[in-house]
Amino acid sequence: MSRLGNRDPFLTCLAVVTGGLVSSYLLDLGGATFQVASAWLAVAVCASLMAYYAYRTSRLMDRADPARRFWTAFGLAGAVWAAGEWAQVFAVAVDPTSAAAQTGTGLARTVALAAGCVMLSAAVLTYPIPRRSARERICYWLDLAILIMAAGTYGLYLTMSGVQLDRGNLIHELGAVAVGPMTAMLAAFAVGRLFMSGTSPFSWHVGVMAPIAAVVEGVARAVGPALARADQARWIFASALVAHALLLTVAWVQHQRYLLGPGMRRGARKRPYSRLPYFAVAATYGLLAVTLAVNGLDLRAWIALAGAIICNGLVMARQLVAFADNADLLAERDALATRLREIAFSDSLTGLANRAMFLDRLGEAMERVRRDGEISVLLVDLDDFKPVNDRFGHAAGDAVLVEVAARLRGCVRSTDVVARLGGDEFAVLLEQASPDGLSATAARIVRAIDAPCRVAGTEVRVGASVGVASARAENGDDAGALLQRADEAMYAAKVRGKGGFQIATAPAA
Repeated sequence: MSRLGNRDPFLTCLAVVTGGLVSSYLLDLGGATFQVASAWLAVAVCASLMAYYAYRTSRLMDRADPARRFWTAFGLAGAVWAAGEWAQVFAVAVDPTSAAAQTGTGLARTVALAAGCVMLSAAVLTYPIPRRSARERICYWLDLAILIMAAGTYGLYLTMSGVQLDRGNLIHELGAVAVGPMTAMLAAFAVGRLFMSGTSPFSWHVGVMAPIAAVVEGVARAVGPALARADQARWIFASALVAHALLLTVAWVQHQRYLLGPGMRRGARKRPYSRLPYFAVAATYGLLAVTLAVNGLDLRAWIALAGAIICNGLVMARQLVAFADNADLLAERDALATRLREIAFSDSLTGLANRAMFLDRLGEAMERVRRDGEISVLLVDLDDFKPVNDRFGHAAGDAVLVEVAARLRGCVRSTDVVARLGGDEFAVLLEQASPDGLSATAARIVRAIDAPCRVAGTEVRVGASVGVASARAENGDDAGALLQRADEAMYAAKVRGKGGFQIATAPAA
């Protein structure tokens, strides 16, 4: 079995045969009968093999894989195309000099081509893509519109290069002109929708070759009548053969990738964005620049200019949507950061600040004290809390802690910091409180917590021992020393009989 990384005998043979036939057509070798017969026979063989390998690829896939349905549709569409090509071979055998035989625009081939395209388009439209937000869907469709517009610009540009509009047969000529851009736009839609969805059912090689083949075939059909009138039908043969050789290569490469195992079954590499629309815009402007440099401001330059302007407008619309989406994402990020900070610095049970938040706010307050002012810390330890926990359970103990937290909030100003340091220990940070105000606040806390609390249908009581310590600029205290003095004062209050408070003496200056 050949490997895709090495020289592939099948692809080598295909390239040699296709290259030889195309060279003979372009060099006008072998005569008209040989050219028309060999071209459509080779095209029919390529279409048949393409249908076979596309269908075989689908049989190698898991039944749950959505790519299986896509490649099944590709194989069936290829079979319909092959039927049309063999009908073309029959028409050539009957009359190799007819216009239909020369241009490939016979009824059977045209109907088969349209039917196959409809089948493949249905598979593309029903192929599942990941769910997206509303703005992501808008960006996705704008990206797709950019790609389609650029492809349509190229298709119309190339079609107009080989068509001379004849007023006597204007409707027919306009129909021929429309084939090229419509084919290019359909190909761009199919490939772009799958590639930019992030779940492409084929590798990127396939995604490049397939639309090229579609554009080549579409342009060949569009300019075919004009080429036939100019006795240049060999260009039609070369284009049709190249297009079908590319499609056969697509089916063969994908088939080989599935035969080689899971490591080779990757589709398009997933990115959070797609580069295709930007390449499309750049290609459109490149087409405009080349046309202006070579031909000046002719009809094709106006086509390229119109396509570039429309693509640029779509890009601007897409960027505006992306900016709005980014603004929403930033707002969500800020809200999440705020929420995470609240979680990190809040006590989950009582909603008070936790130890980390209290120490952070105490550190900030100490910085202000070094410049001017005064702060005070009140450490509150509950008395007789363990018996409540032991008798009524942890749920009752939690209820008591929640009630104590609410009472502490009611005893201080809204600007003061109330925190649960852990277990049944709380702390209050006061700024610019007078000695009398400290005593009043400590006494208020003791009275508030001493009031009965109803838990599990009965009243329970806990008390509070409060230690108070203050820091001033002239004392040279740090946060650790301040907390140490408040802790010593709190234990002194417990020793005195619980249910009271003690104010620590200021350290010697």
